[in-house]
Amino acid sequence: MLSLSSELVSPAAPVSESSINVKDGASSTTDRPVRILMAEDNMINQRVGKLILQRAGFNIDLVADGNEALEAHRSIPYDVILMDCQMPVMDGFEASRQIRSLDQRQPVIIAVTANALVGERERCLSAGMDDYLSKPFQAEQLVAVVKKWVAIRRGN
Repeated sequence: MLSLSSELVSPAAPVSESSINVKDGASSTTDRPVRILMAEDNMINQRVGKLILQRAGFNIDLVADGNEALEAHRSIPYDVILMDCQMPVMDGFEASRQIRSLDQRQPVIIAVTANALVGERERCLSAGMDDYLSKPFQAEQLVAVVKKWVAIRRGN
């Protein structure tokens, strides 16, 4: 989820079993697992993000660009999409706009970007994303933002 492998997860904030409820990945009302898609073109970031969220009890699928994210969501409607903003083929902004235009169940889309410029959060929200997480981040931050939106979707 970060641009450099040496910054992947801060050693000052390790993910521990006590800090994560591993049952969070299953819906309390339907027992259907929360489906998460990560659209990220950096393979190291994909692996780290997947590991963090799997340890938190979530199912996660990976794609490498916005076009793949759009096609994946058309095939299997996801609950949450972690969307990198700068990707080849189709960036996260355009992918989010196209996903929002689909006539199907809408996911929570969380922007995950290394671009921390003033106005970037607003740009993400105006493209149809629901939240924003800037890189680099700690494992707990990623888990917290996903848990927050899962709870909101479940009405908790």
